[in-house]
Amino acid sequence: MKISELAQKTGVTVKTLLYYDKIGLLKPIRNSNSLYRIYQEEDLIRLQQIITLKYIGLSLNEIRQVLYGREQNLENMISIQKKALEEKKRHIESVISVFEKSENQIKENGFLDVSKLIDIIKITNMERKVKEQYITDEKLNSRLRFHSYNINKTDWTNWCFNEMKFSNKSRILELGSGTGDFWYSNSKNVKDSWDITVSDFSEGMLLSAKDNLKDINHKFSYKQIDVQDIPYEDESFDIVIARHMLYLVPDIEKAIREMKRVLVKGGTLYITTNSCMAMAELNELIKNFDFKLGLHTNGMCDRFDLENGYPLLKKYFDEVKVDILEGKIVIDDAELIASYKASTIKGSSMLVGNKRREFTKYLENYIKEKGKLAITTKAGIFKAVKFKQC
Repeated sequence: MKISELAQKTGVTVKTLLYYDKIGLLKPIRNSNSLYRIYQEEDLIRLQQIITLKYIGLSLNEIRQVLYGREQNLENMISIQKKALEEKKRHIESVISVFEKSENQIKENGFLDVSKLIDIIKITNMERKVKEQYITDEKLNSRLRFHSYNINKTDWTNWCFNEMKFSNKSRILELGSGTGDFWYSNSKNVKDSWDITVSDFSEGMLLSAKDNLKDINHKFSYKQIDVQDIPYEDESFDIVIARHMLYLVPDIEKAIREMKRVLVKGGTLYITTNSCMAMAELNELIKNFDFKLGLHTNGMCDRFDLENGYPLLKKYFDEVKVDILEGKIVIDDAELIASYKASTIKGSSMLVGNKRREFTKYLENYIKEKGKLAITTKAGIFKAVKFKQC
């Protein structure tokens, strides 16, 4: 085939074929008499390969390496390209979300100023990080394994359940239910007369909850819910439960208002969270390891903890009580400690690759010297009652 025939057959322009010849990507043979570029059947196949690799986003240089060199393999390049496209997709979805929220603001207020747009972008980015954190239950399970080393063997979910009061006909909404462990652990005490809605912001978590609770003899309802916009009428529930999730919500006060709204008068909101003193020893350790990582705090937990959560709830509820459970994690497994810290939202991006290996080695040396690492745990449950006269 001459170059014009190949162009017509493949839809690739003559100009592009000339460029491929120039850079050595697709070199035809030359007719010694006429100097025409002559392409053979194998050149057609090679051009189809080039078109395919170009379609999935590889550069011409990368395509040359795949077709002619040994520097990189196709599987690795496709994996890299896939990750890059997934990141672009997440970015596009975030931008679309910003546009949608901005449009809603304009509809409500008739305008949108720059400061509000900045707030919307911050909220959208936070929501994206939380979604990514809880696509599966892997990171949550890593934390549960870590907490299994607590010398206080009081089961956290059982303790929380025993702190709550339910009537025989309770209508219950759990927000941020995760894997459904709360109801699984307390299944023997669940009454048939209870109307229980299990919900989560993450579709993946909700699927895990459904799977974990499928063999329990109770008809649970399942709903994907953003706590900032609970899709139920006013006064729909007697009990609302939010365990260790409120600090992940972009607009915490909006979420509290929503939870209060769907509670009946006299209903109770149960919220669990950590103390700012929790994990103090581990935070000090990682601070000494590398202060610049910024992982020496409890991260997003600081947004709503036992200390600052109380005055915030008192803004909306006249009666707020708190009960506390303390303990101590005693552990000598450096890899599990590193996995726990890497499971956090910030840790999942900072403790990776060599930095993760360095931190694990740092922990191993500490444990070798000290024997074990003892870490304080302190968490509690808020009980906020919506008075009948509200």
